[in-house]
Parts: sequence; C-alpha cells; structure tokens
Amino acid sequence: MSKIFSILLFGLICINLTTQAQKVSVVSVSQNRDTNSFYIIMRDAFPLKHNDPAAPRFIFFDEDQHFLFGVGGYVQLTGAYDFNGLNNHNSFITSKIAPKGHQKGCSYGMAVNQSRLFFKLLGDTEIGRIVTYLEMDFQGAHNTARLCQAFIQFRGFTLGQTWSTFCDMATIPTTIDGEGPGSALEVRQPMLRYTHKWGNHWQTALALEYAATSYTTNKYIEEIQQKVPDIPLTIQYIFLNKSHIQLGGILRNISYHDLLHKKDRIRNGWGVMASSKINLNTKNCFMLQGEYGKGIAHYIQDIAGQGFDLIPNPNQNGKLKAPSMWGFFFAYQHFWDKVLHSTVTYSYTRLGEQADLSGDTYKYTQYTAANLLWDFTEFGTTGIEYVFGHRNNFNHTYGNANRINLMVQYRF
Repeated sequence: MSKIFSILLFGLICINLTTQAQKVSVVSVSQNRDTNSFYIIMRDAFPLKHNDPAAPRFIFFDEDQHFLFGVGGYVQLTGAYDFNGLNNHNSFITSKIAPKGHQKGCSYGMAVNQSRLFFKLLGDTEIGRIVTYLEMDFQGAHNTARLCQAFIQFRGFTLGQTWSTFCDMATIPTTIDGEGPGSALEVRQPMLRYTHKWGNHWQTALALEYAATSYTTNKYIEEIQQKVPDIPLTIQYIFLNKSHIQLGGILRNISYHDLLHKKDRIRNGWGVMASSKINLNTKNCFMLQGEYGKGIAHYIQDIAGQGFDLIPNPNQNGKLKAPSMWGFFFAYQHFWDKVLHSTVTYSYTRLGEQADLSGDTYKYTQYTAANLLWDFTEFGTTGIEYVFGHRNNFNHTYGNANRINLMVQYRF
C-alpha cells in the first residue's frame, strides 16, 4: 500500500509542478463524446487487453497538448450462488473443486474487490512518446489495494509489470467470473520487453521476465531464489479486419537446492503456445488458445502456484523434474444488437504425469461458461452467467461445481 500511495503522490507533485508553468485543463471523454480525439489517442497508446479499462474517463492536458494525464476505472459489484460450495466467490477455480462426497453444499457471496482504478500518462518528449500506466484492484488482504500493472513504454521498450509476453490477452474471453478459462495463459509480472512492428501486419516481442516459481519439495529438496529470468518470444500477424494469430515460446531455468548432495541445481522448462482471435464480422468472433510445455504451470491459470512447475523425481532422490502439461480453450462471442452480447467458453487443462505425487493430485479439469451482458448506458454494464467446472484426480476421484454469477459495473 505504501508503495502505491508513494507513486500516486509523486504523480500529483509532477502535475502540480507542471501547472505552475502553464495552464492545465480537464475534460470528460468517451467513445461517443471525443471532440479532441483524446479517447482514441489514449485507447490506441495502450490497446485494450482482456478486462483492462479501455481509456480513462477524465483527461488533464496542457495548452499545447504535449501531455495527456488520464484517470479512470470502474466500480463492480459481483454476486455468486454456488450449488456445490466453492468458497471463492470472485473466482471459479476448477482446480479447487472438492471430490464428490467432500463438498460443502450451496452458498452465496457478494464482492466489490474486482473494481479497478488506473492512471495513464502520455507525453511527447525529445526521445519520442512515453506512455506510463498504473493500475490497481482491491483484491489484496481484507479488500486492500493490490498493484496490477505499473510500467513505462517508449520506442518499443516496456519496463515494469504487465501481462507476460507469453500471454495473448486479446484472446481471453469475456466472463463475469474473475478467473476465466483454466487453461488460459494469464499472469502479470515484472519485465524488460522489446516489441518491434514489421509494417502494418507483423509484430514480434522478446522479453526478460521475473517469474515466481512453485514446486513440490520433500526432505531432500529446498526452495531457493531464482537465478535466471524467463525468456519468452512471440510473433503475431494482424489481419486487416483486426483478427490476428500469434505463436510463442518460452524458456525457463528453475533453481532449487539438493539437500542430499548439498548443491544448487537448475532444471530447464519450456513451452509453446498458439492463439488467435477471428472476427467473422461486426457481430461474431471466435477466440482460441492452446499451449504445451514442461515446467510452465506458473503461466497456466488453473494450476499456477500449486507446486507443479517442478515435482520430485521418483527415481533420483534430491532431484526434481519438470512435468508435462497442456491445455486449450475456445470461445464464441455474439453481439445480439448494440447493447446485448454473449460469450460461450470451453476450456480443458491437463497435468501430464503423476510421478511421486499422491493419488488425489489434480489430473485434469474442464471449464464451461455462458453469459448475457447488457450495456444499459454508455458507461454501465450488467449481466448474468452460468459456470460449470469438473475436476478429475489421478486416483479417478472427481468433483463437479455449478455457479450462477450476477454483475453490475459502472465505468468512470
């Protein structure tokens, strides 16, 4: 929290110093009310990804319009009714579904901590246009502020925390559920990235990223700090109708300490992905994504943070191995008219091997969601959603879960 407030205070001081030099004005903008094209400038400077806010509602600008400072976000109330007793009413996490016979029954919940607040600054400088972005939600402990993104962009470089280069957030389907499809590659982390555009269609990105690791230890294994950043590389082709296809790969070097032989070890991980968003016309589009790899659980939504990046090698005490894993999802979105739209999503995620793990360890999950959303004003959206999840373990035990989500969101 103190870091976030320090950043905000610094931004306010900068604005105050600027106002001493020249007049600063403020205007409220939107997609339908944009006489100065500020909305378009802000939107295009940082393209919309998944549920990131598109553009700020309130814009501060100087007389020469050399800088634009935007403030925006949204307030969101979400309600959920569970038929099989998942405890987290924000996120429908299929890997957390309890086996049949061990579920807690029906429950309901309401939350507002998916609400967002963000600040965006565009400035024309001697080295070109600089974009800075700071975003937070309120999913920290006891609904406190949590940093989501904080980065600087200039001349193709991105420095700070944002969505991993290995992800393709433009293909993530719209869901009221805060988790989304379990197989989605979806993580924000600190990085140094360079993006290069080749003409109007091709784009490549290469990065060094600081990634958290989660592996299963035993009496022979100890966790240590990581020594090498993850290295993702992607290439994307963009069609004239804004459809695209993306291919990507990632290399990981995951460090751990071998207590038996008293030495640090490194295990290699790797992954490949392919994704696409296909705009059939203005009313219909498909979103597809698939991935395969070893030791990339950190990047897969459903199994991140559960100890599956590395697991004990049953044939060699003191050593870990990178298990195989894969997943895919596809989604269809339809706009019924200008204010009504629906998305249907299916996802499958799989851990490839049990090795030395217990029989009740996660093997695979399935996720299905269908919703109907209504934009009741230019800034307001409400909707209803049904979500179904299935989990299967290596010992063939399984569990199902069902949920109804309701949501009201107002953007500012």
